[in-house]
Amino acid sequence: MINLQILEIISAFIVIYAFYIQGQAYFKPSIYAQAIQSLLIAILALYIGLSVNAIDYIFLAITIIILRAFLLTIFLLRDLRKKPGIRERTRGVASELVINLSFFTIAVFIVYYFLLEKINITPEINSTTLLVLSFILFFQGLFLIASRKGTIAQIIGFIEEENSIIIFGILTAPIPFLIEANIFLDVLGLIVISSILTLQKTEHSQLEELKG
Repeated sequence: MINLQILEIISAFIVIYAFYIQGQAYFKPSIYAQAIQSLLIAILALYIGLSVNAIDYIFLAITIIILRAFLLTIFLLRDLRKKPGIRERTRGVASELVINLSFFTIAVFIVYYFLLEKINITPEINSTTLLVLSFILFFQGLFLIASRKGTIAQIIGFIEEENSIIIFGILTAPIPFLIEANIFLDVLGLIVISSILTLQKTEHSQLEELKG
């Protein structure tokens, strides 16, 4: 028997870490925070698997721990070890949080209102709160990508969006498909991180892609 309150508490901590990342200018604490966030999602899947006696959820938790909480974190920290204390050149982090709250509140309300009746939630995990938290995490990652120029911050935003997809998928998608999608996204993330960090760019602007 699944205790929905435990799932919602874990999901709330996941979102709290997302806010912490948004308000953090130093790269290393942000990387560790996303590792903890991914670990909490693994704990979420592990708890569900043990509660319903389903090995698929346990396997999903293992893949998240190995690929996302461990390997992605190592790749992100690889070049930072030579530059302790490095941070993003950004200002107005507090104002970003206020804008962020307004942005995702409106976005979540619109998406949740129009999609709620069309989403078939898994009977064993029938939690609308968990569904809303997955939307919050998705738009939080999207806002992090849009509001920061730091390459690592944008990569973490991409990882947050992956995490939101995992939470949403646990509620709605078949677990075997979700495991395959999780592995694909993590491998894609490792390729992206390796390619970008090889260029030794700590900041990236979307306008650079438009220049000839």
